[in-house]
Amino acid sequence: MSGKYLKAISRALLLTGVVFSSGASADSDLSYQTLRDWISSSANGADHLTPGQHLSYADREIIESLVPQAAWKYYIFEDMDMEVAATGTYPPPSDWGQKKRDDYYLDDQAVLINFAGGGFPFPEIGGDDPIAAQKVIWNMLWRPGQQDFNMPMVAWLRSEHGKLDRVFEFASVSATYAQGKDPLVPGYEEVKSKSIMEFRSPRDMAGTKSMTIEYIDHYKEDSGWMYLPSQRKPRRTLSSERTAESAMGMDNIKEDGLGFSGKIYENNWTYLGKRPVLATINVRDNAEWGGPHLWVPHKARWEVRDSHVILIEPKADNHPYSYRIVFIDAETYWTHWMFGFDRSDDQVLRMSQHVLKYSESYKTESAQQAPFVKQDFSQNLSHNVFLHLGETDINTKKPHATQINCYVQKRAFSPARAKQFFSLRNMTSGRR
Repeated sequence: MSGKYLKAISRALLLTGVVFSSGASADSDLSYQTLRDWISSSANGADHLTPGQHLSYADREIIESLVPQAAWKYYIFEDMDMEVAATGTYPPPSDWGQKKRDDYYLDDQAVLINFAGGGFPFPEIGGDDPIAAQKVIWNMLWRPGQQDFNMPMVAWLRSEHGKLDRVFEFASVSATYAQGKDPLVPGYEEVKSKSIMEFRSPRDMAGTKSMTIEYIDHYKEDSGWMYLPSQRKPRRTLSSERTAESAMGMDNIKEDGLGFSGKIYENNWTYLGKRPVLATINVRDNAEWGGPHLWVPHKARWEVRDSHVILIEPKADNHPYSYRIVFIDAETYWTHWMFGFDRSDDQVLRMSQHVLKYSESYKTESAQQAPFVKQDFSQNLSHNVFLHLGETDINTKKPHATQINCYVQKRAFSPARAKQFFSLRNMTSGRR
């Protein structure tokens, strides 16, 4: 038999494990039920992959088995190029899990009490556990590498056909205060993390700064301040407004951060099991954007990753989402994909996909420098954590998208430096 004929047979066999056929109708169907059907279908595509292989549009049947169905419309296109990497193993920091307190627990609303970091709160999670979904989310919220960096960023806001509407340049600096039994700064035992963000451009945003304090107590709202140069003093922001659209025109809501950054007790939870998906978990470089609208990663490196699939149903009737489905890596607990469904029709309203790089990859590969500052990426070595190199957020109803490239350098704060750097006085004065 010819190679072409064998390839056709291979693809036909692959499709026998899928509960619906590919085609234009499946591409354009963004309903909640269709994605649920895809989650329940067989994922045979991984059997057809080898490291170093490049997937193109001709391999769409394989891709459709491993890319969540609601993303096909945007991620599968004529000149696409997905490089397949071997599925890696990514050890956490050497002391991860050794500094945890032992008096933490979940209350009757599955809220984590007395946990202060230093490791995953739930290293082992059984699929038959009635609160497996919440435990996965708690591990995601406390994963290593989430803070302690200097992170310059560039965001591109694009409408259809790649039309560029606006570009933002900004930077975030953050520190983890909750590090297990002992906090980073004595006397700040209630603080989980602090972060400061500052805009460099566009001109009408230049000099705008915000500071966020996140607390260990999940029932306590974050503290936030915004400083506008024209007003010359910081003003309190409402952290409780988690579902409002971004004031800067970006295509997400505050609660979309990390895939889910809301409140556990404000939602109902269902664990949908594990499923392999393609993910940009250890890319070579910051994303090049492609597709018909320049909305998605192109010529990037992807791995097949076993992921926990979590269904989140907001309790509030006025929440913009009827459902949210999140795919979270089963080893690292970083989010790969998120889909939020419009309450009005149960169609996808927003989706996000994250781009990551493992810190130890910088031994042999170095990602791009930010266009407006140079950083020492050798500082990323020996941390054994993932660095968030960017994401794409798509609003299907506008339609519109925001792509973000992050240029991350790990940073360790001393207690004295953290206390001084993250003070409200220094945020507004500009002293660092």
